[in-house]
Amino acid sequence: MRVYSEDRVRRLRMVLRIVVGIGVFVAILALLTFAAGGHRAAGVAAVVVAGLLIGSSATALRLLPEAERPAKIASIATGVLCMLAGVISGSWVAFLLLLVGLGLVFLALIPDEPEGVA
Repeated sequence: MRVYSEDRVRRLRMVLRIVVGIGVFVAILALLTFAAGGHRAAGVAAVVVAGLLIGSSATALRLLPEAERPAKIASIATGVLCMLAGVISGSWVAFLLLLVGLGLVFLALIPDEPEGVA
């Protein structure tokens, strides 16, 4: 049974792609941290955050075309991971991660009438 309309799927897909972009950006920052030679612990933390963001959002994007319950669960989990990564990172990217994660959770949880249901 579909839990999202096509409009909601389109909006969720857009936000999840933004999360993938942030994850790629964090991965690039981690590579630059490793290349600089210092702060190895920060580089490892950034790689873990980037992996979690990219992995969870890619899973949600893969499940989203069916717009069923697993897609909703994956979208909520990705939003929560974004917020947790924002709290953990403690950098200027943290504010962006918190905002995107909160928006994703609200977008995934707001009730929606799928098309064709009266």
